[in-house]
Amino acid sequence: MKKRIITAITLLFLFSPIHADEPVILEEILPQAEQVPLEETVPQIETVVLEESTSLEEAVPLDEAFIVDPYLDYDIPEFLKLLLDGNNLSEINTSNFNLENGDTKESESAIKELPNSILNETNRNHPLVIKHREQYLSEKWLKWLRQVLEDSMEYRLYVRKVIEEMGLPPELEYLPVVESNYKTTAKSKSGALGMWQFMENSVKPFLQLDEFVDERLDPWKSTQGGLRKLQDNFNQFKDWYLAIGAYNCGAGAMRKAINKAGQSDFFYIADNALISSQTVNYVPKLLAISDICEHADYYGVDLPMHEEEYKNLVNERDGIFDYVEVTKAYSLSALASEMRIDEKTIRHLNPSFTKGFTHPSKKSQIRLPVGTMETALTALENINPITFPFQYKVEKGDSLWSISRKYGVTVKTLCEVNGIEENAILRIGKILYIPEK
Repeated sequence: MKKRIITAITLLFLFSPIHADEPVILEEILPQAEQVPLEETVPQIETVVLEESTSLEEAVPLDEAFIVDPYLDYDIPEFLKLLLDGNNLSEINTSNFNLENGDTKESESAIKELPNSILNETNRNHPLVIKHREQYLSEKWLKWLRQVLEDSMEYRLYVRKVIEEMGLPPELEYLPVVESNYKTTAKSKSGALGMWQFMENSVKPFLQLDEFVDERLDPWKSTQGGLRKLQDNFNQFKDWYLAIGAYNCGAGAMRKAINKAGQSDFFYIADNALISSQTVNYVPKLLAISDICEHADYYGVDLPMHEEEYKNLVNERDGIFDYVEVTKAYSLSALASEMRIDEKTIRHLNPSFTKGFTHPSKKSQIRLPVGTMETALTALENINPITFPFQYKVEKGDSLWSISRKYGVTVKTLCEVNGIEENAILRIGKILYIPEK
């Protein structure tokens, strides 16, 4: 049978006219109680565990105590006013009354599960989740979380849209918070790259990666790839906690942990340290952050959820663009110039072309602002694709200036087609692509 916790508090106000062994009449003490500093008000707390069939009257004499939410700090005189104004105790929803500041607070019953949610009362109260939730609710980390959510709006709303379209758990919107702080260029010590932190050996078949293209840096394509990978993990493990954990440690490591545990229960695996400590904390971090974000009102925090912006998604936030397809290497800089738009715009929309031009031998889609496809097609007709008759391996003593002189091209062109800065230090053995004069 379900149980509920009721906290009964009998107040003893410490001032001379009233003694603890005398009956206390609320009407008589209220004027004095209003004058007593709250720190001088001493609550005696008794917690009574009631079976569902037990009435409040059977457990606590209502003329001696009142029922409160034990997690809130109360301005006692204000609460007494409610009682004395004729409000029946059973009609006062104390869990909605935050008397510390006079505001209302969403009750626990208002925490509603979202469609496809993986959060529930059991895992929300797991010690690891509680630990991380308390961390992120601290002043320092809440400030950090608020900033990440604000800075990530451009891509986070698109992630939310794709999650809804794919019918995936809404908590996955916050996975890039854990992975990369939603930074599209984030790089880990182990070499994982981008918003979704793909390792080189985990890219296929989700994203393209070669010497000319790295789709891990593309927030739109990497979102599609990251969510497909998570879906694949779920199809394999039939459990979202295991699928998310496997995203962090790899499917092989998760299978090994399951075999050790003899059961497919992430929290059993975590509680018994059958997997790396990083993965042990990875899923609880995600659950804690998503719980705070999705139930910010309940936790009394103000976070930028951008629901209005989400209702009116446009262009980048909606992932809607124009595209042109090419099969040769075209300079993004030259295209922007011919289209008479800011080069930063083109590069921002096409971050996967790491050398500043499209792939020289494979089909490439160039992402464009909505309404500019015809302009781009006309511009491409006036641009010569880049060809590379030579490849040069950097040797000791080489410089960009000496190499450019050798092949009769400018340093600027050499840098542009190789995706390097003019003041870059060349690594011995690096291959440079030499364009035609």
